[in-house]
Amino acid sequence: SRKLRVAIMPARRIRRCVLPLAVVVGLWSWPSWPSAWLGSGQSPDSRSTVESRRSAVAIPLAASLAALTSEPSWGEESFPLALDELGRPLLPPNVAADSFGIASATGLSYEGVATFKGKPKVFVAGATGELGRRVVLDLLKGGYSVRAGFRDKGRARECQYKDTRTSSYELTAVQDVFVEGGREKELQEAIGDAAVVIDLAGARPGFDVLRLGDNQDSLAAERVDGNGTKALIDAARASGVKKFIYISEVLSNGRALGLEESDGFKNLNSFGNVLDFKHQAEEYLKRSGLDYTIIRPAPLTSDFPRDVGGIWFGKADAIRLEKGEVGSKVSRDDVSLTCVDAIFNPKASKGIFELVGVPRKPPTGRQQWWQPAESAAAA
Repeated sequence: SRKLRVAIMPARRIRRCVLPLAVVVGLWSWPSWPSAWLGSGQSPDSRSTVESRRSAVAIPLAASLAALTSEPSWGEESFPLALDELGRPLLPPNVAADSFGIASATGLSYEGVATFKGKPKVFVAGATGELGRRVVLDLLKGGYSVRAGFRDKGRARECQYKDTRTSSYELTAVQDVFVEGGREKELQEAIGDAAVVIDLAGARPGFDVLRLGDNQDSLAAERVDGNGTKALIDAARASGVKKFIYISEVLSNGRALGLEESDGFKNLNSFGNVLDFKHQAEEYLKRSGLDYTIIRPAPLTSDFPRDVGGIWFGKADAIRLEKGEVGSKVSRDDVSLTCVDAIFNPKASKGIFELVGVPRKPPTGRQQWWQPAESAAAA
């Protein structure tokens, strides 16, 4: 009996160690996943469901961009029916300003700016975040010239960002973009000749086993989401940027709505009053004189759009994260595509839009985008 207990005890200890060890090994090997996909030469559709989901989160560039050599022609009527591999409506691959009459509709014109294939060049701040990776990839797949700004070189290696020039797209990796530093001159250099800025930079709360001690500072939200965003707006104005697309968050105006005690507001604002600073940045952008689109997504998820539900557009302050609303989260992939569409779509000009996915709702056709509803209450 004693020998049996001695034999069993190590086995129990091993079982207790297996799960934590597996988690650590999995996280530690994360940067190698994109390389494994690139080395295979296969597209996401040809791999298993598990590997497809993994590759969609890692978003390596080369394999995803291989399909750019063949571009289909699209008619406006095809958008609600034609979906990509993530379940999103396909955008036309070669839009130009005149396609949407944006100059006449909003007064915004990209005439005279540096272009690539007839499209303005785009600077993305926060390009290595989970949303930033998706935005950069969607822009490149759309045939844009992208300046991907980042400060974390480790994350940039995960994304495989490096200067690339092809006939279909351009990518410029812009290192050491410290938005939280509020250094306007350095930010102007980072923006370069881009005519569009997509601001995804934000303080990162939470624990990251691979980056111990990173962004645990409670003042990070003020430096990045507050002062840093304002500095980036100033740099955009000084650089002659025509369009500024800012990703904020629902309930950023919650304090003015009297929602300080709501669970949704307290949970989202718990990291250094980040919602308050995002709202300050929104107001600063509205007064800047730039053409802007402010997008306030519900809590973000990496689930595929087809699993979350069709995207829903609401007016400012429509979503309160309360019971009985149309949804409670939105796919990062859907938000990414709205960032790309906002560059040219006149419906997105000088407006605040709140986004959420509606469970079991089919994909929302592009003609219905940027038509915000008054209330998020489910019908």
